[in-house]
Amino acid sequence: MADRQRWRPVLYDCPQTGHKVQALLAEEAGADEARYETINCLACSGVHFVDARGRVLGTGRDGFKR
Repeated sequence: MADRQRWRPVLYDCPQTGHKVQALLAEEAGADEARYETINCLACSGVHFVDARGRVLGTGRDGFKR
C-alpha cells in the first residue's frame, strides 16, 4: 500500500491581493514549525513560501527583514 500523508490546513494572507487564502500542508511527524513550504496561491496564481503557522516569507510578518 502506498505511503499516505496527512494534510493540515493553513490560513495565510496573500501578499499580492491581501486576501486570506487556505492551503493544505503535508504534515510530517516531528516537523519543525518554522519550515517554509512552496504554495501555489489560489488568490493571485503566484507562488509563496508559507510555514505551518501561516506566515509568508518576505512579508515582514515572518520575522525576516526584506
